[in-house]
Amino acid sequence: MTSYPDDSTVDDLLHQLSENFLLDEPIAGNRLGDLLAETIRDAGRRPLPDLGQAGDRRTIRRDVEEPLTFLYRPHLFPDMDEALKLGHAVQYHLLPRGLPPETPVDAAAVLESYCHLSGDLFGWRGESNGKLTLWLIDVSGHGVRSGFAAVVMKLLLAEMDPGLPLTEIPRQLENRFQAARNPDDSMFLYATGAFVRIADDGGIDYVSAGHQPLLLCREDGTVESLDATGMPIALIAGNPWEGGETGLAKGDTLLLFSDGLVELRNDVGEEFGEDRVADVLRRGGPAPEIADNLLRAAEEFHDLERLDDDLSLIVLQRRAPR
Repeated sequence: MTSYPDDSTVDDLLHQLSENFLLDEPIAGNRLGDLLAETIRDAGRRPLPDLGQAGDRRTIRRDVEEPLTFLYRPHLFPDMDEALKLGHAVQYHLLPRGLPPETPVDAAAVLESYCHLSGDLFGWRGESNGKLTLWLIDVSGHGVRSGFAAVVMKLLLAEMDPGLPLTEIPRQLENRFQAARNPDDSMFLYATGAFVRIADDGGIDYVSAGHQPLLLCREDGTVESLDATGMPIALIAGNPWEGGETGLAKGDTLLLFSDGLVELRNDVGEEFGEDRVADVLRRGGPAPEIADNLLRAAEEFHDLERLDDDLSLIVLQRRAPR
C-alpha cells in the first residue's frame, strides 16, 4: 500500500489543473480549487493498492459491500510522476464502494483505464423515495486533463439536488462544467453520459447525452437498444435533453457501457461491436458473471494490454422482492 500526502505534490497538481479550470469558481459554497484540494488530500491520505510496475495489468478488487462486484485495472506508463500517481489515487477513491441500502438492483462494474487516469467515471446514489440514480460519464480525450475533467464532473454531480428531474441533470452539469472551464484553455473538452433512475417496481427513467445505447436484455433473450436522447454534454451548449422510459423486470439485465468496449478492434480491424455484447447478455447469469463474461470476451477479441480507449461498464439486474 502506498500513499501520497506531500502538499507540494498537491500544489503542483492544482497548478496543472488551473490551465483547464477556474479554481476560484464557487461550487455549493466552496471554491472549486478548495474542493479539488480537499478531494486530492483525502485520497492521498488513504492507502492505495499496489499498482505494479509499468506494463503490468493488475485486477484490483475494491473493498466493497455486497452485492456490488467491482473490478478496476489501471494501465501504467513508465516514469509516472507523483502528481499523476496522486491523480490516480483520486479517481480510485471516488469510485463507489457499495450500493445504497434497499437498492432495487444488483450491480457489477468494471473500469479498464487506458492509462493511469481514465476519462470514464461512474457513480450512483440512493434517494429518499427509494429510487436509485446512476450515471456513467465518458470525457473526450485521454490523460490527466480528461481524467480530472471526469473528477470535476463527479464533484459537480455530487453537489446537485438529488430530487432533480433526470432531464435536468445533464443540463445543470453542462452549465456548471462550462462555468468552471478556463476560457483560455485551448483543449476542447466535452462528455457523453448515460443517466438512469430505477424505482422499486423496476420502472426506469433514462437520459442519454450522446452516449452509447443502453442495452436492455429481456429474460427471453430479446435485446432492446435505448438510444441517445440528446447531444453530448458541453459539445454544443444549450441543447435540451429528452427522457425515455422503460421497465426492468425480474430476469432482465440492463447494461451501461462506454465506447471503449464496442470500439475494440481485433488484428484484422473488426470492431467488437454491439452484436457481440448482446450475445454475452443473452447467455445470462447473475450480474457479476455477466460482467466477467463481457471482460473475457473483450480480452479474447483484443489484447487489453494495448487499449486505445478507456473501457467501463455497469451491469444491473432487478433484485428479487424481499
